[in-house]
Order: sequence, then structure tokens, then C-alpha cells
Amino acid sequence: MSIRTVLGTVEFIWDDNGHMLVTLDPDDPADPHTFELTGELRDRVAAADVLAEGARVEVDFEAVPHEVLDPDSGPSESLRAAVVDVRPAG
Repeated sequence: MSIRTVLGTVEFIWDDNGHMLVTLDPDDPADPHTFELTGELRDRVAAADVLAEGARVEVDFEAVPHEVLDPDSGPSESLRAAVVDVRPAG
């Protein structure tokens, strides 16, 4: 799958034990709004202080297959956003 870019405003950041969740208010409401950053990307973004609530950012991501387990209907395939890069907008 190809890389897509979401432009939006950071609404919420949760960062703990090397995992960061970022929620955006995307310019296009159809775009994903919650992203997980881990590993080297999370470390780079945290050290550069790129993210702050209210900041405008661009998030590059790939849609990757992801199994979802529903207690009523069982497993199903879905897509999730695998973040490739985060940078200030502009």
C-alpha cells in the first residue's frame, strides 16, 4: 500500500514507556485521527519536541492489515495506520 499524509491539529498526546498515542483533529474528517508511535520514530519525535497539543502537524502513514477480535462475531481483518513520519505542518 502507498504512503498517505494526514494534516491536522494535535488534540491529545499520551506518552508512556516508549509508546506514544497521538490524537489529531484532521482537516479531512474521513482521515484517521489516532496514531501510535513507537521505537526510533517515537524517540526522535519526543526528543525534537515536534508534538504539542494545538500544534499543526503532518503524519505520513501506511494502511496495514490488522486483525480485530470481536467477542460476538470473532476475528476479522481491518486496516490500521502504521506511522512512517511526523513533522510540523508548513
